[in-house]
Amino acid sequence: MTAWEKLKVVQTKLNAPKNRTNTFGKYKYRSCEDILEAVKPLLAEVNASITLCDQIVNVGDRYYVEASAYFHDCDDPDKFIGVDAYARE
Repeated sequence: MTAWEKLKVVQTKLNAPKNRTNTFGKYKYRSCEDILEAVKPLLAEVNASITLCDQIVNVGDRYYVEASAYFHDCDDPDKFIGVDAYARE
């Protein structure tokens, strides 16, 4: 199974319900920890891992949080899928 096929299996099976409630805004949400707890058994099933990394970067006169996520195929350490995203105040 390729890294992309493993990622497809994990994404298809992943269920992370919104079990937390914001009492001020009165809405349901899930945390990063909730998602990671739900995904761990699925990663074990396909022999893969996820690493997450955040860092502050300066672009021009603005500061951003650069968040990176990597899906690693443990059967072939050279194979991974990565994505980056940026957020600002």
